[in-house]
Amino acid sequence: MRSPVRLLCLALLPFTLACGGGESSPTGPSTTTPPATTRVIGVSGNLAFGDVAVGSSRDLSYTITNTGNAALTVTGTSVSGGLASQLTASWTNGTIAAGASQTVTVRFQPTTAGSYNGTVTVNGDQTSGGNAIAISANATGASAQGNWSGRYEVQRCDGTGSNQDYFCSNRGAYPPGSSLPISLNLAQSGTSVSGSITFGQVTGSVRGSIDRAGNLSLDGTASNGQINLVLTSFNVSISGTSMTGNVTYGAGLTGIPGVAVVTSRLTGVTRR
Repeated sequence: MRSPVRLLCLALLPFTLACGGGESSPTGPSTTTPPATTRVIGVSGNLAFGDVAVGSSRDLSYTITNTGNAALTVTGTSVSGGLASQLTASWTNGTIAAGASQTVTVRFQPTTAGSYNGTVTVNGDQTSGGNAIAISANATGASAQGNWSGRYEVQRCDGTGSNQDYFCSNRGAYPPGSSLPISLNLAQSGTSVSGSITFGQVTGSVRGSIDRAGNLSLDGTASNGQINLVLTSFNVSISGTSMTGNVTYGAGLTGIPGVAVVTSRLTGVTRR
């Protein structure tokens, strides 16, 4: 005799999956393993600047790509080969989306002559890829830019009347043979130079030019409210971090007619 359960299963055909007796049961949904997270960095471009004159600049660019499937976080860049102080970059850190890229403009603006070779390295949380690019540059010409200090030795002082006595006599401010402090703070753009000059406690502004051989010519005035100086000849030579040559200026006192002419020689003037 058939059991009531068996009769019920026969009655429910073709829906026999609802019954026991060895029939197959439904299976659950299938599962797949998600792909691994990747942040694949790439750096490409041209950072061979070639010849760039001291005091001028040149811009080149490189591109950072992320061919991974997750966002890449760039934390910064580092530069080798002594180039870090000569460069500025338009972008140094941030996020690059999956499949996206970031263009970086690099400016080489040398302050001293010399040849440079190094590497720009992009630091981040990449899982693979290449994160470095070569960089090279050749800074040509001489540089007047920077802070200079040293002394000048008075070779000759000529004047008349009260100015002769105040500036040129043995008890004056600038008697021949005296050694006095001088300093300059100069900026350079191409061959143009500008900045400030200080003779002891007398400060003023100067401007002029420098050629590729390092010959620097300046003119300007300086004053402390009582003593007034006018550069009549500032033609010196720069070699590396040293400045040598002769300087002549006219010196006068406020409210006193006449002028003294001081001719001097730079001694020990170097760039700090």
